[in-house]
Amino acid sequence: MINELYELSKALDSANISTYSWHLKYGAIPNITDQAPCVRITISDGKILSLSEVDKNYGTILRKYGSNQGSYPCMNLASLYRVTDNNVKNELDNICNNPETLNDAKLQKIKEWCTENNWCEKFLNKYKRSMDNTAAELRSAASQYNPLQVLINDSQYFIDPALMHSELEAAVFKMLERRENAALALNILFYKGKKNESADNDYGSLSAALESAKLIEMGIPAISDKFVRGLNKCLLDAEASKRSESRANAVDAFGILFEAIEEPMPNVKLAGGFDVTIRTMFREQHCQTRYGRIENASYPISPQMRMELQAALGWISSAEQKNKTWIAINMDKNKKEILFAYPSEIPKNMISYTKIFKSPDNGEEAFSTRSKQFIKEFRKTKEVGTDTHANLMRVIILRKVDKARTKIVYTRQTDPYELERCSEEWTAGCSNLPTFQFGETEALEPMDIADILNSFWKQSGNITTDKVKPFPKYHGIELLMEPDLPITPDLHRMSENVINLGAFLGNLCAKKDLNKNVLKNAKDMLSLIGLLLYRKNIKRGDYMNNLPYLYGQLLKATDELHYLYCNVVRDGDIPPRLAGSSLFQSAAEAPLRTLNVLSQRIMPYYSWAKSYRFKSEKESSDAEHMYAICEKTMTKLRDSWTLQTRFNDEEKAQLFIGYLAEFSQTPENENNTEEVTTNG
Repeated sequence: MINELYELSKALDSANISTYSWHLKYGAIPNITDQAPCVRITISDGKILSLSEVDKNYGTILRKYGSNQGSYPCMNLASLYRVTDNNVKNELDNICNNPETLNDAKLQKIKEWCTENNWCEKFLNKYKRSMDNTAAELRSAASQYNPLQVLINDSQYFIDPALMHSELEAAVFKMLERRENAALALNILFYKGKKNESADNDYGSLSAALESAKLIEMGIPAISDKFVRGLNKCLLDAEASKRSESRANAVDAFGILFEAIEEPMPNVKLAGGFDVTIRTMFREQHCQTRYGRIENASYPISPQMRMELQAALGWISSAEQKNKTWIAINMDKNKKEILFAYPSEIPKNMISYTKIFKSPDNGEEAFSTRSKQFIKEFRKTKEVGTDTHANLMRVIILRKVDKARTKIVYTRQTDPYELERCSEEWTAGCSNLPTFQFGETEALEPMDIADILNSFWKQSGNITTDKVKPFPKYHGIELLMEPDLPITPDLHRMSENVINLGAFLGNLCAKKDLNKNVLKNAKDMLSLIGLLLYRKNIKRGDYMNNLPYLYGQLLKATDELHYLYCNVVRDGDIPPRLAGSSLFQSAAEAPLRTLNVLSQRIMPYYSWAKSYRFKSEKESSDAEHMYAICEKTMTKLRDSWTLQTRFNDEEKAQLFIGYLAEFSQTPENENNTEEVTTNG
C-alpha cells in the first residue's frame, strides 16, 4: 500500500489540501467502548482527586507516546484485585447491572473480596516503563511543551506503584460509598480471572488517561484536543530539528536522503473502527532474509516520507471522508473490512467515490440508476486539458485479520469508461431472465452478493446457519470489477441453494403464497443466477429453449394443473406439496428417471383438464389454458430432449429459472439482451 499512499500524498499536495501528521511514536489509544472504558485519573500533589469515564468521542482524539510495552500519558493499567470464584463474579455482575442494590452489607463484602493483588510482577514492569522510562523520554523529546512538564511533575509521585494502588483503591471506595458509577468503580477494583491461569498470564487490561488538576485550572486539560495537538506539534518540531542536524547516510525508496533508522512504520487509526500499520516486517519470519535485508532495510522509508504516508492514509480514512473516500463494508467481530475509493488527482469539487459500491440508504436509487449518475459525476471531475487517462480511481479493501495484523485483500485501478462497461454488463446480467408472476427482478447491489451466496437454506425455506461465510463481503465488488473472474464456485454454491429451495418456492408460486421476505430472497437468487449465466455466455434467448429450462416449465405446469384440479374436484383441499414440487429435487439429480415418474403423476390431472375444458363451468377456461400449456411444453421438451443422467450446475440453475418463470411464447432465436455499447 506504500506506493498507492505515495501517489495519494502527491495528489493531495498538488491540490493544496492540508493533511495532519502525527509523530511516529505518538499513537492512537484503543477504541473506547462500553465493554472497554477508559478511566480518567485526575491527580494533584500525589493524590487522586477523582475517577471518571472518558467520553467515547475522545477515543479518536487522545493519543499515547510509546508502545504497548509502556506508554504515557495514556496507558494500560490493570484492575487492583483479582477474583476467580464464579459466585463472586456473579454477585459483582449483579451489582453492576443493578447499582441500586448496593448497600452497606454488600460494600463490606466487596472489601472482603480484596485479597488477591492483581498487580503482578509482569504488570509492574510495564507500569515502571510507562511512568518512569517513557515519561522521561517524552519529557526530553518535548521539553519545550510546558503543559506536558506540569503533567509529568504531578505524576512523578506515582512512579511508586504502591502509592498508585493505594490511592486508586481509596478513590474507588469513595465512589462506592457515594453510590457513584458503581460499574466503573468495580471495573477498576476487580478483574475477573480464570481459575486455571496464573496471575502473571491473566491480569487483564484497563485503559487509563492521566489528568492534572493544575492543567484544568490552566485551561488546557491533558484530556483535550488542544493538549494533544500542542504536544504533537512540539514533538514534530523537535524531530525536524533533529533531522536537519543529522547526517544522511542512506536513500529511501523514493530517493530521499535520510539517516537510517530502526523503527516500526507509523500506525493509523481508521475512523472505520480499527488500526493499521502501513507496513510490517518481522525479523523472525526467516523467509524475509532471502535477499540479505530484513525489516526497514528491505524497503527503506525516510521519516519524512513516513509522515506523509501516514497523513495521506489519515486523510482518506478520516470521519469527514466517510461515504466519500471510504465505507465500512463488513464490521463482523472477527472480519472487519473497509473499502477505500479515491481519485488519482484530487478534483476541486470532491464527489462520493464510494457511491457506486455502497448499499443504498432509504430513498436512494437502485444500482442501475445510481451507477449511471456516479459515472456522469466521475467524468465531470476531469480537468480540462489533462490527459484522457488522468481521471483514474483506486479501489483498495483492507481486512483486519486479527488484533495485530491488517492486510490488503483487494486492489484495483479503474476509470469511468471501464466502470461504465462493468456496470452495464452487470445490469444486463442481472436482467438475463424471463418474466415472473411476482414481478421484475432488479440489478443487485454488489455488497449484497456475499449475503446471497452465504445463505444456506433448508428445504423448509429456513436458513440453516448464519455463521458459515465462505464468500467475503467484498466478493460482489470483485464480480463487478472483474468481468473475467472465474465464477465456477459461485454457480456451484447457487446450485446447492437451488436444489434445497426450488421445491419450496415453486410450491408457493403455484399457490400464489409468496410473502415479502420469501419474494425478496427469490428475486435476489434469480438475479444472481441470471448474472452468473450471463458471465458464462448463456443468454435467456438461448436457455429458454434448452432442456433444463423446459423441464422446469413442465414441473411448474404440473403444479399449476394439480392446484387447479384440487380446487375444482377436491373443493380446495390442497396438499402440502404439489406434484411438480415433490419431484423438483429428484429432477435436478436424475432428470431421465424422474421424467418417467412425472409422466405418471401428471396424467390424471392432464386427462381431467382435457375433458373438463369443454364444460361450461367458470374454471373450464383455466383448464383449457393449462392443457394447452402442457401440450406445448411437452412438445418443445420432446424436441430438445437429450439422454442426460444428471444436470450440471449451469443446467440446475436453468431448471430453477424455468420452474419459477411465467409461461410465455418465446421465439427460438430471441436473445433479449441488448448489445452493450461503450465509449472509448
